[in-house]
Amino acid sequence: MKRAPLIEILYTDECPFWKEVVKLVEEVNRELKTEAIIKKLKIANEQDAKKLRFPGSPTIRINGVDIDPEAKEAKAFIGCRIYRYENRLCESPPKEMIKKAFQRILK
Repeated sequence: MKRAPLIEILYTDECPFWKEVVKLVEEVNRELKTEAIIKKLKIANEQDAKKLRFPGSPTIRINGVDIDPEAKEAKAFIGCRIYRYENRLCESPPKEMIKKAFQRILK
C-alpha cells in the first residue's frame, strides 16, 4: 500500500500570506486527488528555523522537497520569502507553481 504524501507548510505568524497558501495547497490536493496529509509547522524562533533549514515564510515541502526547484535551504531565516515563477517575483507561490510541484515531485 502506497503511503500518502506529506505536505508541510512552514510559516511565521508575521507572514500575511501563509493562510492563503494553505487554502491553495488544499485546493490543489483536492483537484489532483493526491490524498496528501497536510501539516502546518509554525516557525517561532531562530532555533526552529535552523533545525528545519527554513528559507522563509511561507515554505511548502512535499515529502521533504521544497516546491521551488531553485530554492536554497537557509541556515536560519525568520523573514518573508520571495518566489520566482515564470520570470516574475511573487510574495507567495502561485497556484500553478504549487500544482506543477505536486505533479513533478509526486510522479
